[in-house]
Amino acid sequence: MKVMDVMTYPIVTVSPDATVFEAISIMVSGSRGSVLVARQGLLKEAEGIVTTTQIFARVLAPGLDPKTVRVSEIMTPAPLVTISPEAPAKEAAQVMIRHNIRRLPVVQGGALVGIVTSKDLLRCVE
Repeated sequence: MKVMDVMTYPIVTVSPDATVFEAISIMVSGSRGSVLVARQGLLKEAEGIVTTTQIFARVLAPGLDPKTVRVSEIMTPAPLVTISPEAPAKEAAQVMIRHNIRRLPVVQGGALVGIVTSKDLLRCVE
């Protein structure tokens, strides 16, 4: 089984200039635990990723206003660990374990084409 067989797509992105509140809205509407950060253009190149954990730890817990904090202030910036859609799903799991991450952007030809999560990989073994 390949990464393309288990990845989530189409991807959902948010601009680095967006507010954290906008990112939360996107995440809630799509039932996602993260959102990739990318500028809009022909090729969506990842500039970072924002997760619910980052939002809680860097915005909500300190009492900051998610309507004023920008995504670029809290995101994990590029270069992100990525994988090809052609890679074996087992390799994605190994990469995620090695880097202690739960979300792995999928990139083809420099463009974001999907994301594979630990939940996606768990479906492979069901």
